[in-house]
Amino acid sequence: MLNLAAACCFSIRRLHDAEAHWRRAIEVDPDGCDAHNNLGALLQETGRLTEAEACYRRALSIAPDRAGIHANLAHVQALLGRSVKDAAVMSEGHDDAFAHHRGLGPEPTDEARIKAAVAFYEGGHYAEGLAILQPMIASEHPSAQTLNLAGGLSCALGHWSDAEDFLRRAVAMDRGHCNAHNNLGVVLEKLGRWDEAERAYREALAIEPRHAGAQFALACLFKTQARWAEAEKACRTLLELRPHDAQAHNILGAALQALGRMDEATAHWREALAIQPDFAEASFNLGIAMQTRMQDSEAEKHYRHCLKHAPGDLDAQFNLANVLLRTGQFAEGWALYECRLERAAVALPFAPWRGEPLAGKSIVVWAEQGYGDSLQFCRYLPMLERLGAAKLTVAVQPGLRRLFERIDGVDACIEMSGQALAHHDYCCAMLSLPHRMGTTLETIPASMPYLDVPETCRTQWRRRLPHGRKIGLVWAGEPRPYNPLANRIDRRRSLAASAFLPLLRAPGVTFVSLQKGEATQPQIEALPAALRPFDPMHDVRDFADTAAIVEQLDLVITVDTSVAHLAGALNKPVWLLSRYNGCWRWMLDRDDTPWYPRTRLFRQAQPEDWAEVVERVRLALEAWLASEREPGAPNPSFDLGTR
Repeated sequence: MLNLAAACCFSIRRLHDAEAHWRRAIEVDPDGCDAHNNLGALLQETGRLTEAEACYRRALSIAPDRAGIHANLAHVQALLGRSVKDAAVMSEGHDDAFAHHRGLGPEPTDEARIKAAVAFYEGGHYAEGLAILQPMIASEHPSAQTLNLAGGLSCALGHWSDAEDFLRRAVAMDRGHCNAHNNLGVVLEKLGRWDEAERAYREALAIEPRHAGAQFALACLFKTQARWAEAEKACRTLLELRPHDAQAHNILGAALQALGRMDEATAHWREALAIQPDFAEASFNLGIAMQTRMQDSEAEKHYRHCLKHAPGDLDAQFNLANVLLRTGQFAEGWALYECRLERAAVALPFAPWRGEPLAGKSIVVWAEQGYGDSLQFCRYLPMLERLGAAKLTVAVQPGLRRLFERIDGVDACIEMSGQALAHHDYCCAMLSLPHRMGTTLETIPASMPYLDVPETCRTQWRRRLPHGRKIGLVWAGEPRPYNPLANRIDRRRSLAASAFLPLLRAPGVTFVSLQKGEATQPQIEALPAALRPFDPMHDVRDFADTAAIVEQLDLVITVDTSVAHLAGALNKPVWLLSRYNGCWRWMLDRDDTPWYPRTRLFRQAQPEDWAEVVERVRLALEAWLASEREPGAPNPSFDLGTR
């Protein structure tokens, strides 16, 4: 089924999907000669000749008598400029493999036509296979076997309508043709008609309850639809039929993870790897499980194992990069983190800067991620001027321009919302700068503050804020319903305003809300009137205004949002409430951060448990206020930089 799906994708030029399906087919059946050969053909077409050669050699190790594969190997060796003195003989052998089918004579039997069509299908000659079946298809009573084969060939050619028609005719002619029902399900699933595909798979299973292929297809369909309870049931049934099916264990693990049963999920992924040690996807899933549990050394091991067997897996590269950065392995971590650009299909407008000399050159730095990322990594911009850049332009998200145009070395700052950009010699994504600068833990640019508030903003907000000690508060991030992953992370990092009530009861201090957001800022109104923080944010236009407010505060208490980075860049004391399994930039097992010297971390000890974190913050705040009240007491230090 996977080979067929890959062939279909290949025929309509969905090459990435075709490669994924063939690689998955090889994971399921490492001795599947056709999958190795077909993957080789795809790699050859896309110019990856060395990889193609390896695929052909693997296919020949399984089936050394397949003349067509010999011919493919000879061709790719010729393209590589290697000795292929027997290439002509191999090519002739390839032609001979089909010669008796092409010369069947004027009246071949139906059996001979079917054998020929199967041979053409296996050799990737789908149109010829269909052509040789055509007289049988056009006959008054084509067999269900013929129509099923025609459906497979049509699917391989990307002729979806024809494939569906042939397969529906096959099942109409023979309601008991289990494979035709199953193949029809494959076609319908590829067409996105999931309900019909499910019915087709269930028809196949009604005919043959022990049809492992249909049971597997049903499990995959449930996984695609995130119907996890049904996926679990389908996988358990499949494992009764094939207890050593690595794919079934892998999908069952995914279902159990989604159902919140992580220990069981991990056990099935380990079982999948015990059955098939080179199963890259199972290794990847185990990496995620270990990373989620903050067992980063184990996560690193599994991601590396995944990449050993699937070196082009961008998700595994990205996750490994996050683990390496979180554990301080910056050199390899930054290099791997570059995969994010390919993973997100980021197209930079000019030649990418890879560290070439910048003397006399122009460069634009592109803020490709969120506000917090831009605020954290804009510290690198002055370094480009010191490298001799003749012109430095920064393209930023709306709301950052007034701050970023004041950074040393920045000649122009534009917003990315459609503003025209003149030609530059180079372009660099913002978060590639640490890699290009060779940043280590010891060489993080630490000149503080590295952002400057416009004087007009400073004057305006100085008049508007209350007098006395002031503490800024942010309790939630920004929901992103258009990005499911980011939205899940936001839910884990965010609190309700009411969660800060234990802090708001502290005497002798004015709390100032720095919270923005249509859903989160109005939460102030649900607080008791006497405890509501002062809220200036309705009049805030951009980050320059927010910076002017933060500059006048004594402390900022915030969850992991852009305000944490803004306050850190202004060198203000920050208490950051970090979710369990927090962002890589806050590293592991420390209550400080090398990125912001005056930031203190309050980490969740258990997932989702914010009450304990808020209580620790309350106690710390109580101690801070007490030290402020003691006569002659020194000012409290926020440089809590010990491990």
